[in-house]
Amino acid sequence: MPRLFGREYSALELSERTGRSEQVAGIRPFDFGDGRARGVRAFDVRSGAGLRLTSVADRALDVCALEFRGIPLVWHGPGGLAAPQYYQPEAEDFARNFFGGLFTTCGLSSFGPPGSDAYGSFGMHGRVNHLPAEDIATRTIWDGDACRFEIAGRVSEAQMFGENLTLARTLRVELGANRLALHDVVTNDGGTRRPHMLLYHCNMGFPLLDADARLAISQRAMHPRDEQAERGLSEWNHGGEPDPQFAEQVFIHEPVACADGFARAVMVNRALDDGRGVALVIRYDIAQLPALFTWRMLGVNTYVMGIEPANCPTIEGRIEAGKRGTLPFLEPGESRSYDIVFEVLSGAEEIDRTLAMLR
Repeated sequence: MPRLFGREYSALELSERTGRSEQVAGIRPFDFGDGRARGVRAFDVRSGAGLRLTSVADRALDVCALEFRGIPLVWHGPGGLAAPQYYQPEAEDFARNFFGGLFTTCGLSSFGPPGSDAYGSFGMHGRVNHLPAEDIATRTIWDGDACRFEIAGRVSEAQMFGENLTLARTLRVELGANRLALHDVVTNDGGTRRPHMLLYHCNMGFPLLDADARLAISQRAMHPRDEQAERGLSEWNHGGEPDPQFAEQVFIHEPVACADGFARAVMVNRALDDGRGVALVIRYDIAQLPALFTWRMLGVNTYVMGIEPANCPTIEGRIEAGKRGTLPFLEPGESRSYDIVFEVLSGAEEIDRTLAMLR
């Protein structure tokens, strides 16, 4: 049974106490009404236990906002949310349209810097985040006294004489829990072998990210991407004060599974929630996503720490991955699945129990 407002309730007990289940939790569709986001379709989801998120249908169903008990947990880019028509792959347009959020999907054919190779040209971090989802369905599913909310849709990244990749995405939130489960299936619907690079750009922000914040990762090894990251090696997992002169630092990790078979990255701030502490856990399968990068960017406005599980270990992009022999491909008709669970923890006991799994 779901636990709500300090006690457990059966399905019958909840129905007796509410006119509609949306009174305590559920999915609410809406459209943004102003600025570059005007007309963008989205969904507001509440778990009834303090978790609230916004999934943007017109941006690949990515999650642009996440809160816990009214506490914002993720960073919002200064350009804000924009409709797909504002995207152009040239120059700085990814940065202009990067809303940050809980996750921005980078792919499906490339991530990293823009370029051109034998398979075609591509912009920064690929195209999929700028594509609207189709065949969208929302469901509230009761199974006995358990209930979950689902949003599902399909995103097509395709062009004549080029790639024809489809992302089938499902988001699931349980009533009474503080978890979001993401299930993606990417399929090559074309007739030729195509590159397939995928990265989930997860973006921790204020107040979860602050001077007291710390990041913990289940990992075998870690090294800095470049000289700038090397300068921050001793504090790679620390928050800090915003610094207008801060230069981004990227770290490359070799994730390892915990005892339950899943890798984890945990952002902790023990000062939040009146000193009880809050943590955001990202749990994923390294058989599906064997690579992990972190992005430490403590600038002004760009005050964010990124946690980025990926299917390719080459953050330098598709051209470099091709040179190194690390570029993933999908054969015609081939599909690959990806699963990530995002969970919010509160209280020292819950947080310490999870951190102990990483040691």
